[in-house]
Amino acid sequence: MSAENLFDVVFKGKFARELDKNRAVLHFSKVFKLPIEKAERFFDGNPRVLKKEQTLEKANNFRQALKKAGLKVSLVKKVNENYKAELTMSAPGVILVSPPAPIIANIPTSQFSLDEVGAQFANPKPVEPVNIDTSSFTIDEEDREIVEKEEVPEPEFDVSNISLDEVGAIFDEPQELPEPHLDISDLSLDEVGVTMVEKKPTPPVEIDTSGIKLLEE
Repeated sequence: MSAENLFDVVFKGKFARELDKNRAVLHFSKVFKLPIEKAERFFDGNPRVLKKEQTLEKANNFRQALKKAGLKVSLVKKVNENYKAELTMSAPGVILVSPPAPIIANIPTSQFSLDEVGAQFANPKPVEPVNIDTSSFTIDEEDREIVEKEEVPEPEFDVSNISLDEVGAIFDEPQELPEPHLDISDLSLDEVGVTMVEKKPTPPVEIDTSGIKLLEE
């Protein structure tokens, strides 16, 4: 087997939505030149290989030819057995790739020295206290408001001309709407079962199957 990817063309009895099963079986029998009874066996839902180990180009061409007939197939990629034979398993614990050794930096430390435990690295400088003049500050008594609230006068509304109706009173009388008058003198009803739209017969599909053949099981 070559290194090129190969595919099996698999049929599972699926067909296009615009076809029913009887027409799909008829198309299948015409494509592969089989009797109807034998063609029906391919629509039982079991996958069947129609072409084995085809290149991607040939498998796609075969699929497109069946697609024109309303039949759906799948391409299943084959496993390259020769490639699998070349793979081997190492024993448990074998290191496949050695990790790179870390580079140890060579830093000269001859000019460094260590002080005794508890030695201070720097002498703290004393901070001079800040003198703040608070002679002009005073403290108010407890619970005294810092800012006095301004009194807002209550608004006065004139309600002398307003009156209340009794509970359930209607504010506005509803207006009666006239019933619409529809002219249906020109309308008529057909009898029950009358066909509204006539169906046009679909011409049968002519498929060239001279270059297609079915593998023997």
